Amino acid sequence: MAKRLNPGVAVAGITIAALVGVGFLAAQAANSAPDNRGIARTNTPTPTAPSGAPVPPVYVPPPVPAGSGTGKRVVYSIKDSHVWLVDEAERTLREYAVANAPVKPQPGSYQVTLKKEEAQTGSDNLRITYSVRFGAVQGIPLGFAATDTPLDKIDTGAKPGPSPSGTARPKASTPAGRSAGIRSKPDDGAALWAFAPVGTPVIVVP
Repeated sequence: MAKRLNPGVAVAGITIAALVGVGFLAAQAANSAPDNRGIARTNTPTPTAPSGAPVPPVYVPPPVPAGSGTGKRVVYSIKDSHVWLVDEAERTLREYAVANAPVKPQPGSYQVTLKKEEAQTGSDNLRITYSVRFGAVQGIPLGFAATDTPLDKIDTGAKPGPSPSGTARPKASTPAGRSAGIRSKPDDGAALWAFAPVGTPVIVVP
């Protein structure tokens, strides 16, 4: 006659079998997990422009220089090579880069004295339009004018530093002469010409 199993022993055997099964499954899962499982992963792509190119930075216009007066005026910064057109309500209607002249004015207050829209040859031998004169410096006419010549190709009279090889840099192809003409792009020159009638204050800051 077969012996009966003790109920307690049967229950213990079942429990042990279950624990062994769970341990086996856990080991299988551990072996299949990646080694860098402690690093969070994401499938979210880096934001780009619709074309796939990086999103360009947003242009932030430079503020009107402090101490440049009040009311309607043209503000010109020599150091920043920049012009601001400011109206009576202290709103900047336009701001833009310029090419400084080799002969620079002293900081101070001036006013528009003469305007000429037609094309002419400037003292720097460039073809210019929308000439807005506001005085003279060292006996040379001082003023703004527009040109088709790229601003970075204009000789501003800055002393060139040594080239990477240590040799002297070649001279600029555009002769500056003795010029006090501040040059801008055509659309900026047209805007200044329309904004500033004779008598408009021009404030030059360092």
